[in-house]
Amino acid sequence: MAEKNERKIRVWDLPVRLFHWTLVILMVVSYFTARAGGEWMKFHFWSGYAILTLVLFRIAWGFIGSTTARFADFVRGPAAAIGHLRDLLGSGRPREAGHNPLGGAMVVALLLAVLLQASAGLFSADTDMGTVNGPLALLVADKWIERATAFHKFWINVLLWMVALHVLAAIIYLVWKRQNLIGAMLTGRKPFDDVVPPGKPAPVLVFVSNRLAVSLLLAAAAIVYFIVRVGG
Repeated sequence: MAEKNERKIRVWDLPVRLFHWTLVILMVVSYFTARAGGEWMKFHFWSGYAILTLVLFRIAWGFIGSTTARFADFVRGPAAAIGHLRDLLGSGRPREAGHNPLGGAMVVALLLAVLLQASAGLFSADTDMGTVNGPLALLVADKWIERATAFHKFWINVLLWMVALHVLAAIIYLVWKRQNLIGAMLTGRKPFDDVVPPGKPAPVLVFVSNRLAVSLLLAAAAIVYFIVRVGG
């Protein structure tokens, strides 16, 4: 159930918050270890496996997780997006427990983009690094290795722009509407006025057990381990 505590309401569960910030850290690690090359590539691979595990977990959690974690809660149609833009551009303030319609679309886009990047890395090879192969590179023809490698190198730039847009949006909400979305993702709570319109009841939010999240994470890790072992 939703809770009101010191004019704040719980909106994000612990699994979503840990996923978000761990993914941020791992993406930074992946980027800089790839640039460093050499012995750092082993950490790049491990970071990539961890990212793939997290993304698989988040996709599953998007179907059976807590209310605000579910795709059904924030993946909406054009009408909802237009309504949110009207609130954003007007004198009022958007009020959403979880992701707003625009933010929800960005979340889905980022998940798919990261999934593509991690998947391409499994089939990539880099001869500049002394032929460093992804775990599945030897299972496909050379032309597919070349394509996966080219995509992996190109797509990171797309991801960087998407992340920059994501951060810029959070800054706009903070400066323009005084809504601290980043702080909410840290604490799991939003100010009551950022969620509930005046005179309206608080939304009923269901928070799923963290034990289920741990089980899903272990299952995702097992899938990634199996994928890596297939190439080994």
